[in-house]
Amino acid sequence: MRRAPILSTADAVEEAFYDAMQRADLEAMMALWADDEEVVCIHPGHQRLIGLEAIRASWAAIFGNGGVDVRLAEVRVHTGAMVAVHNVIEQVIVEGRGGREVVACVATNVYVKHASGWRILVHHSGMASTEAPAMASGTVLH
Repeated sequence: MRRAPILSTADAVEEAFYDAMQRADLEAMMALWADDEEVVCIHPGHQRLIGLEAIRASWAAIFGNGGVDVRLAEVRVHTGAMVAVHNVIEQVIVEGRGGREVVACVATNVYVKHASGWRILVHHSGMASTEAPAMASGTVLH
């Protein structure tokens, strides 16, 4: 297992996360996660995965098909002293029968700061709606 890099910002972890995803580099991907059995990963349309073992198995299965061609858009960031939350649109390029297609997913990435630098605590990605994003109005569903 590769030694975890020391990343000084949540932005650096996010860049390394999507880079590992592009390259299908399982060891680089797993080196970015917090060493905490409460880490959570939710892939679009799948159940919640809790713990490093379940998360590793899921990424290994995904990477069995090669890297994920993904680009980020509409990045929203909130950074505190010990926790950072990034909400992004993942533009995933997929090859289909009709050629290349862009599939949009909405992802929330939560990072925590440890003595060894920033690490991923939660990655939650789901299919994006085709509707325009809702802005504050007054009606809250949950």
